Amino acid sequence: MKSSVDRDQCHLPPTAYSNDYLKIDQGGFMSQVIAKLQEDHRRMTVLLEVLERETVAFSKGENLNFFMVETILDYIVNFPQRCHHPIENFLLKSLTRRNYEAGAVAAEILNEHEELTNIISRFAKEVEQVKLEEPILRENLVNTVREYKELLLEHMHKEETIFFPAAEQSLIQADWDVIETRMRDKGDPVFGREADREYRALHKVIVDWGGR
Repeated sequence: MKSSVDRDQCHLPPTAYSNDYLKIDQGGFMSQVIAKLQEDHRRMTVLLEVLERETVAFSKGENLNFFMVETILDYIVNFPQRCHHPIENFLLKSLTRRNYEAGAVAAEILNEHEELTNIISRFAKEVEQVKLEEPILRENLVNTVREYKELLLEHMHKEETIFFPAAEQSLIQADWDVIETRMRDKGDPVFGREADREYRALHKVIVDWGGR
């Protein structure tokens, strides 16, 4: 799905620069990078709730809100590819360099991205079938969204309990400095700033539409 936002541009959210955004746990300082990735997860969870609610209403006989559903699809498909997975991939390379075994485990987790992409692509095709008034069971959309939601929540949990802690334990400050500097650089070809800011605004609009 084509996005209206320029590709390959992400950044640390504005709140990431304040001390309030950083967290301290038993492991010590939480990198701004990890805090940003976890915030991305929270935002995805909210959108999945809105999307599930829309498809449940459709399964009960209501018209599908194509504008809402397709806007959420834009976010779910394009935001991770442009502003989330590139950071995780860079983080994985740093982790593998510092701790090969932990990196191998993390790589298995990130391989789940392909399965998630396949499921949401199937959902996009189902939405298109409805739009074209082609025969399709209304329940199919709910089932696909719930399949995606279940896998994504499990995936994000593994990232937050296995991948991210391993990175925090293994990476040195210089590794974090490199990633954070690139994320602040508006002109960086992978970690530029503008798309992430625009997707944050889009998320707010979707949530407002969803009545949360």
